[in-house]
Amino acid sequence: MTFLTEADLRQRFGLGTGCEIRLGPNERLTPAAAELARQRHIRVLSVATDGAVAVLDAKGEARKAGSPLRVETGQKPGRRCMLCHQQVDKKPEGLTHLDAETLVPKTHPRIALRGKLDTMIAAVVLVQTEFDAGGSLPARLKAWLGDLRSWLGSILRAEVTGEPLPELSMGELTLEAIHAISHNPKKYVGHEHLVPDAGSGPDVARLNWLRAMSREVELAAVQVFARPDLSVEREDLILALNRLSSAFYVLMLLTLSAQQGRDIEKVGV
Repeated sequence: MTFLTEADLRQRFGLGTGCEIRLGPNERLTPAAAELARQRHIRVLSVATDGAVAVLDAKGEARKAGSPLRVETGQKPGRRCMLCHQQVDKKPEGLTHLDAETLVPKTHPRIALRGKLDTMIAAVVLVQTEFDAGGSLPARLKAWLGDLRSWLGSILRAEVTGEPLPELSMGELTLEAIHAISHNPKKYVGHEHLVPDAGSGPDVARLNWLRAMSREVELAAVQVFARPDLSVEREDLILALNRLSSAFYVLMLLTLSAQQGRDIEKVGV
């Protein structure tokens, strides 16, 4: 068994508040590293060689974790169709689970939102495999991209379960800091607002694609949770998605700055 220290965590992960980290089958955290994860509300997962995923609790003990992309669909009494309000014994192919007890058409707006979140998670994972192919950028940029991938998983899990979304951050940058940097990059990053251009290179271009995609997901969420009086349900999800697009923009700025030789280690608000 290999035990990862606080230093190991900081080297491998962005450690954004409310994110998740994945450990190998023979990896566990030292008590100090586990306390760091607890303080930052980080979900620690252990992934076995056969793909089985377990959540590690504060004592480092594993408990089974369900997929955040899937609602528990076992045969449960009381499953009802939202359309006809009748109990359903066998799920028709045209319906899917909104939650464990409610079936809705696959055209339901919340199911469409989950599809967009799923697609965006896939896009971020693809970009992660291609980002900084030459290994010339500061490691924290790739780690922070991992934090944003975790944001999406947390948002999807909170939407499916109905649980409140935990506070999120990208590394040490809080939602408020991300908002401030995205609105005044010259002050905090030393670079004016960025206009996407092929000359910025493939890494910035890929991040810009994710930024644009996150705006589409945010709009889909607003359509789902908007009320007639213009207020919204699930303000926690809407705020997180709004800041997510800003976070991708900040990551674009930091990546370009690093490419140009600027020191990005002390960025903050």
